Amino acid sequence: MPQVKLNRFFISIVLPSILAIGLFILAIFVVIIPSSERNIMEGKKEMISELTNSVCSLLEEYQEEVLKKQIAPDSARSLAIERVRRIRYGDEQKDYFWIIDKGPRMIMHPYRPELVGSDLNSYQDPNGKLLFVESVRTVEESGSGFIDYMWQWKDDSTRIVPKLSHVREFKAWNWIVGTGIYLEDVRMEIRSLKNRLLRVVLIITLIISGLLALIIRQSLRTERKKRTAEDALLLFREKYKSLVEAATEGTLMMVEGVFVFSNICFNALSGFTSEEVESLQFEELFSMRMQNLAADFQDPKKSISRETLLKCKDRSNKEVVISASQITYAGQTGYIIVIKEVSSQRQFEKDNELLSDELQTLLLMMHQPLKAIAREIRRIHSDASVREAIRIMTRKRADVLFVNHGDKIVGIINQHDLTERVLATGLDPDKKVIEIMTSPVVTLPENALLYEGLLSMKKSGLSHMALMGPKKKISGVVGFREIGGIQENLAGFLIKEIAVAEGVEQLKRVYRHLPVLVKALSDSGGQTGIITRIICSVGDAIHRRLIDLAMEELGPAPCKFSFIAMGSQGRGEQTLTTDQDNAIITVNMQESYRQEAQIYFQVLAKKVNIELDAVGYRFCQEEIMASNPLWNRDLNGWKKYFSDLIGNSTPKDILDAAIFFDFRCIYGEHILVDQLRTHVHKTSKRKGVFFYHMARSIMQMKIPTKPDVTSMDMKNILLPLTSFIRLYAIREGLADTGSRERAEQLLGLEIFDPSLFEELTQAFDFITHMRIRSQAERIARNEAPGNTTDTHKLNQIEILILKKHLHTIAGLQTRLSGEFSSASNGKH
Repeated sequence: MPQVKLNRFFISIVLPSILAIGLFILAIFVVIIPSSERNIMEGKKEMISELTNSVCSLLEEYQEEVLKKQIAPDSARSLAIERVRRIRYGDEQKDYFWIIDKGPRMIMHPYRPELVGSDLNSYQDPNGKLLFVESVRTVEESGSGFIDYMWQWKDDSTRIVPKLSHVREFKAWNWIVGTGIYLEDVRMEIRSLKNRLLRVVLIITLIISGLLALIIRQSLRTERKKRTAEDALLLFREKYKSLVEAATEGTLMMVEGVFVFSNICFNALSGFTSEEVESLQFEELFSMRMQNLAADFQDPKKSISRETLLKCKDRSNKEVVISASQITYAGQTGYIIVIKEVSSQRQFEKDNELLSDELQTLLLMMHQPLKAIAREIRRIHSDASVREAIRIMTRKRADVLFVNHGDKIVGIINQHDLTERVLATGLDPDKKVIEIMTSPVVTLPENALLYEGLLSMKKSGLSHMALMGPKKKISGVVGFREIGGIQENLAGFLIKEIAVAEGVEQLKRVYRHLPVLVKALSDSGGQTGIITRIICSVGDAIHRRLIDLAMEELGPAPCKFSFIAMGSQGRGEQTLTTDQDNAIITVNMQESYRQEAQIYFQVLAKKVNIELDAVGYRFCQEEIMASNPLWNRDLNGWKKYFSDLIGNSTPKDILDAAIFFDFRCIYGEHILVDQLRTHVHKTSKRKGVFFYHMARSIMQMKIPTKPDVTSMDMKNILLPLTSFIRLYAIREGLADTGSRERAEQLLGLEIFDPSLFEELTQAFDFITHMRIRSQAERIARNEAPGNTTDTHKLNQIEILILKKHLHTIAGLQTRLSGEFSSASNGKH
């Protein structure tokens, strides 16, 4: 290894390891051991202090008996002396207490009975310290305290050692009680601690030294292999580099067991860079051994193919077919390996097999619209009799008939109507069907999903639901029996649980299941539109349930109202991280009723907003919520707000208020929302300045041109795209709020050409999918979900697709700058 690399290795690995060991040892002897010594000594001092307190408490018991005249004072003292004399503690039960008075005179000492009764004023330890005089001085100054001196070792009078005692005055009898610890015991504990720490330091030092030796050895080995690979690369690179680079499929070149080159296609497939590939062994990339592949070459002139797994950088495995060809150059054996990924459809099928039966049923249902199981409708004229209706239903084996008056369907009759309204009441069968029909007919869009139809029937109590086609005509009918067998699907189950929840805690438990479902759908290739629709359906259901619970507590609303969602929920494009954007529209009222209604709806909104936050829908930082009086007003107030916004706005005003144009009724009177939307369209019609400012606000948004940072905010990337579609939707007076639905209608109106439509929807689906996938993965790791995606976790293909969509979104700004170059261009 060259000297420069050795120096770099020493500085980067060896020196830090030595410094770490040195600092560790220094910390033990400078910090840990002194601190431990202090802690041990403080613990011992606290112990003997508590022990003397306990003995004094014992003496107080005898004094109380004296005061109560239950015992004579002399007898009490004698009994107390005898009891204290017998007290022992410590490991060998040889530690003791002694008592003196303030003479000082020895009252009691279990191991020095010859001192009892003696005057101790002149008694000294071997160092000349008047220890008993010092004891008297200590208690006179502070009542208790510590003294150190030399004393015999427990009951061994021949051994004199340092001792620390705690003395305390017992005032009632003018006594001083003392006990102590031998400092030799403390030193032994500290020596034991030091020995243990030294052994730990030695073991850790040996382990680190061993690891350091292994690292040095491995580094030397890696360097030798690298130099060998570099020598081989010099021989072959020029001859085969052009061949590998020109390949349209993933290609590797290997010489003497070392990868020397990989092309862009393989790097995109595996996620590794060329430099990373060159440092890997064959077995680190594929789930087969190179020796087995080499042994299969019976004829070096022919290539061989094998199925295996490619081990990608993100730790995933991809099924691939490798085709290997043997080459020889300058006596060295090499291989050109072409890698083809197994079809994505096959991989999807394998992944789908791993899903539970419940999720498989769910996925199948999610992708099936109601029109797929719809039946042709059977009609009967409104003038026909009930008898005729029964005859038709019997002959055609129909369980439902639609009543039409002219070309218009005005009602519906089913078997339940005949049973309850004819047979049960004895109604004359010659009466007209119009008298027993159910009206108006409840409809769903024919492209609504199965679980939406099921939930609508359960909520309304209907056995049949008419399907509305694209031309606002009834195109078919579905019955509860057709879809009743799919009641226990997971998404439907969540919404069913929401509908019967009785409080925030139950709703929180249901809401926690949503990320699990979303991750399963995302991992199994579920369509982005399906996933966002499920998220939004669950969100709408939670909002509705909380409003119902609040109204049960507060009482019925004083007037008709509409609780509306705005922003991503208003567009039906919610993800797993979203804050609240909601408001309330009430009917116009007389001034005398308005104040009472305002108080009710403020209380209702505040309660709902707080409980939504508790469930998991965060408060809006900008306070765009129904609890804010600005966004809780009657229809006229909302009309005035939009009139002012459209008539007197700047690009910044429109950017800040953009979410208000994506409003949707999720509870209450839809007609209020329809009237407000009609007002917005009428007010904005031919308002060139308004659309010019809206276009300017989009053109001023900053869009990254390439994913060259560690993370990107996918919400901000989507903002210009959804704003672009919103601009044209408002200009054309479209009622839908969803970005995809708006784009489809603009395509039908030829505002968008097919190419632009494809670019917009593909970019929207891909970026939304990246956003939801990242959120689900973070929740699975118990992390807070956000709108950013770690770009370094994307594979090369995803990065290329993201670059393409970033270019598409940037192109939208260019289009707007041309079409809305001045206020006059905004007129339509």
